[in-house]
Amino acid sequence: MKRIPSALRIKTDKVKKSFGEKVIFSIVFVLFAIYAAAILYPLVYLVFVSMFMDAENYIFMITGIADVSLAPHFENYINALNISVLDSVGNEVFMPQMFFNSIWYCFFSIAGGVLMSCFTGYVVAKYKFRGRGLIYAVAIFCMTIPIVGTGGAAFKLIFDLGLYNTPIYIIVASLGGFGFNFLIMYAFFKNVSWSYVEAVLIDGGGHFTAFFKVMLPQAKPSLITLAILAFIGCWNDYSTPLLYLPDYPTVASGVYQIQTAAERSGETPLVFAGLALSIIPVIILFAICSERIMKNLSIGGLKG
Repeated sequence: MKRIPSALRIKTDKVKKSFGEKVIFSIVFVLFAIYAAAILYPLVYLVFVSMFMDAENYIFMITGIADVSLAPHFENYINALNISVLDSVGNEVFMPQMFFNSIWYCFFSIAGGVLMSCFTGYVVAKYKFRGRGLIYAVAIFCMTIPIVGTGGAAFKLIFDLGLYNTPIYIIVASLGGFGFNFLIMYAFFKNVSWSYVEAVLIDGGGHFTAFFKVMLPQAKPSLITLAILAFIGCWNDYSTPLLYLPDYPTVASGVYQIQTAAERSGETPLVFAGLALSIIPVIILFAICSERIMKNLSIGGLKG
């Protein structure tokens, strides 16, 4: 075997840090440790109260009147399944039904929002037509408008169209095709070579064939990542179902509604147990897909 000259050998020795670098590294480590602790503290407190507290012990804990026994209270999680809220006609909606509402709410929101953003991002990025720059500029400008500035007009529009308090609202509202997902897909397709489409057209295929058979499969990693992020956002969204779908409370909106009443009655541990159950799907999804979420959303096309 031919030996590699010593001048070309890669040095594997670890680079020693200077004293100043060690100090900076230590300071950064402490800051990030404090930041991580601040993020984890609410979650630890949530699990602790829901697992080891009942209504009486929780009152004692926050008032300091008596010692708190740390006996596990698994009944909080069982009783949390019986948490209910009232719809507009007075019917009770329990936690299992809220989970079901959250599932179909997330499904339609993600399917419509991600796919439509993919379509609009591809068209604006790859096709030259009059008004393309204006569409892109309007899309950017609309993202700068505060939600409170359009909330009243949006509610009136939904009510006048007959979509208020109907599942069809979710389908229609998710078909906008713009926003953050649009910017991601626009940037993705902007970096993909048009040579793919030209090859399909030369072989006799059409633009739909080029998109669905060639371009869309390349965007699969970005679409999956956007779908994961959209699921987390939709699952935790309580304001939209609370405002537009009062008869279809989700887990987020249902727990939000009973939070104030539970605090007054001392049933906070029960509410915390419901919150702990509601975040399980998000934690599982993030644990499985965290590596994909952290990756870059853009993938290059042809190289060279």
